[in-house]
Amino acid sequence: MEDSLIPPSRWRTVSAMSTATIEQFQSDPASLLAAVEHGEPILISRGAKPVARLLPVEEAEPLAVEREDWFRAAQQNLTRAYGPDEPEYGPDQIVEPNPEYRP
Repeated sequence: MEDSLIPPSRWRTVSAMSTATIEQFQSDPASLLAAVEHGEPILISRGAKPVARLLPVEEAEPLAVEREDWFRAAQQNLTRAYGPDEPEYGPDQIVEPNPEYRP
């Protein structure tokens, strides 16, 4: 899946995470961060809703690949948001002008 925020190379890692609640993380962040430093990914949730993932840092090459994946995802979203199909808006269509805007 090209638009995924998590690169396919990391799917196995994400599905095999330990879990912790926000309260557990707030009460003892050092032990959870130590587990992550030793290679254990952790999913932090509020109730049943996941809110954060703590993933161990890998060697430099996968980090460069991950950074490129994030860059590509951001680029795709910007293209989708501001692509050629975006209409042009004239001054007569502005409902509330920004007083700080200087062309």
